[in-house]
Amino acid sequence: MKKWAWVVASLYGLIIVILSAPVLLAAFWDFIKAGSIYTSEDLNKMFSSWPYWSAVALFILAQAALLAVPVRVYEKRPISKRIIVLPVAASALMMGLLVSGLSMAISEAAQGEKFFNGDSWFGIALGILVLTWIFWAAIFYRWSKKLSPANFIEKICHYLFRGSILELLVAVPTHILARSKNYCCAGLGTFWGIAFGLAIMLFSFGPGVFFLFVQRWKQSHPDKKPL
Repeated sequence: MKKWAWVVASLYGLIIVILSAPVLLAAFWDFIKAGSIYTSEDLNKMFSSWPYWSAVALFILAQAALLAVPVRVYEKRPISKRIIVLPVAASALMMGLLVSGLSMAISEAAQGEKFFNGDSWFGIALGILVLTWIFWAAIFYRWSKKLSPANFIEKICHYLFRGSILELLVAVPTHILARSKNYCCAGLGTFWGIAFGLAIMLFSFGPGVFFLFVQRWKQSHPDKKPL
């Protein structure tokens, strides 16, 4: 079962890598085409930079942590507090990214180029991420005590999916608005809102994809136990 959990997590990471370039091209095509602020060389540098691959690895590990409980549920093994902490921490981090991305999108749309004055925007976004992470971790942990493990994961995924939809409904229009102002780095803050929204929407599908893989394996190999 753990094998299939890692397969799902790895596929999730692969999808993020595959979507990275198209999303960047769609978000900043005018700048890339003109070779003004962002260029094709910047995209190549991104795929060879350690921060990018560190972020991909973080998302993969978070997806694997979310699947820790579904694996135990399917194997009918006891679920300890240590196991519960994994999806709680991972899902709360995703909520933190959603709120942080949403705040950047709204702030850039409201402030325009002033949003990038100094480095305060990064510190504020990071602070919002940490505070939201702690807030949702407390909520998710409380849910884990009241719900069955399966219902607990299902509820978390529903909230993450709805949150990602809300994020995209805000981030996409604000990105268009920011880009229309045509200032330096236009749309960079709103871009992170779009990127986090797409990544976390895919993240919320993890448990469903995991059980789909297991079900298909059982149908194809009824005499074997999934690895």
